[in-house]
Amino acid sequence: MTARRTEGLTERQKQTLMLIYNNIKYSGYPPTLSQLREKLDVSSNQAVLDLLKILEGKKYIRKEEGAARGLQLTQKGYEELNVSTYAPMVGVTAAGPFIDTLEQHGEWLEISQDLSKLSDKIALFKVKGDSMIGAGLNDGDIVVVQYHVNEFKNGDIVLARSDEGTTIKRFVNVNGKIHLAPENPKYQRIPFTPDLRLIGKVVSKIEV
Repeated sequence: MTARRTEGLTERQKQTLMLIYNNIKYSGYPPTLSQLREKLDVSSNQAVLDLLKILEGKKYIRKEEGAARGLQLTQKGYEELNVSTYAPMVGVTAAGPFIDTLEQHGEWLEISQDLSKLSDKIALFKVKGDSMIGAGLNDGDIVVVQYHVNEFKNGDIVLARSDEGTTIKRFVNVNGKIHLAPENPKYQRIPFTPDLRLIGKVVSKIEV
């Protein structure tokens, strides 16, 4: 007897997708392989891996190789379940001098419906420092950064990386002369040098 399908998934596949979502929603982290094995009541990791491979092949999830909690729902996955969208907290970045980004794969937070269409292209960063207070970004705030940006416009607030680390500043382009500007008079602007790379732009702030 063939398992009944719903929206392109078998009941077992959809159950697995919902388990991943619920773990993110209620614990703040994607589940581990052992957690999925226990909740699906199967005896082997391979059975779980087979289900995840199918979900990944159908574009409902993404897997980050080598990460114990490297599962992510795609926007298609959230739409399949008809649930709120979550985005991962990737790290901490400076609104001040450059600091190293602290990579974190966990602590997912709910994002607004208008940002959900960007869920495959955004990550969350916690602001450290006070150089962007004039733009309403304070120490400890959580900002939404969009990746894969085709063009940065004059006035965009951007996440930039250099050999010194990462920082959030305003992108300023005056007649082709580019620099990164703080929004606090205590800090100086940063010249745009060859080692400086724009990672993405800040599109929103999450209230927590």
